[in-house]
Amino acid sequence: MVGVEPPTGASRIPRSAGHNEEASRKSRNEGTAVNSRTIRITLAAICALVVACSSAACGTGAAPRNNAQPGGASQQAAVPAADLSLSPSPFGPLSAADKKLLTLVRQTSLREITTSQMALQRSSDPRIRQAAQMIINQHIDLNQRDLDVAQKLGLQLPNEPAPDMQVGIDRMKTENGKEFENDYTNTLRQAHGEALVLIAKVRADTQNSLVRSFADVAGGFIRMHIQMLEQTGQVNYTKLPVPNPQTS
Repeated sequence: MVGVEPPTGASRIPRSAGHNEEASRKSRNEGTAVNSRTIRITLAAICALVVACSSAACGTGAAPRNNAQPGGASQQAAVPAADLSLSPSPFGPLSAADKKLLTLVRQTSLREITTSQMALQRSSDPRIRQAAQMIINQHIDLNQRDLDVAQKLGLQLPNEPAPDMQVGIDRMKTENGKEFENDYTNTLRQAHGEALVLIAKVRADTQNSLVRSFADVAGGFIRMHIQMLEQTGQVNYTKLPVPNPQTS
């Protein structure tokens, strides 16, 4: 029997070629399976992360850092813990701010009595002289009240102005005429403004009855001094610090 040859030009697929195609398909299928597993693992990890974050936000994980105080007030983290400490006293707890106020008023009284006496000697402006005399009288009164409160609370107050205050006193000793008047009124006006901010804060928050009453008196005196200094016409308001809207 004579074998029949395939027609001329008919395609023949070598065995080796078919084998290679089969291997290629198998490789692609395995790659697809690996990619699918990788995607599933990645999705599972993302889901786990989302669940963990949601749980923490809802409070089931670590507690958020919230320093909220009773009544809705929040305590700023920047305030050192030592500033919030309270010392017991028969008149109520005494805070660091309470002590700072008593110290500041004592140092300020020493500085302003001295500089206002200089103003009586060196200024011929009746408005400045009137302001200086009132400041002297009221700071003598305020200083004695301050010492009395400190004694009842067992506190020792300084006997001289703060170093930066002494610098101002020494500077004014070298000045005369308009130069002195300008320095005196503007230095005291800015200092009174800073003191008034502290007084208002302490008056609002203090738990000590003696300090509360003292802050009332001090605040009234300081406001009058500010008004008298401004009535001299010598205050340069552009030298005052810009109000901070975040100051509580």
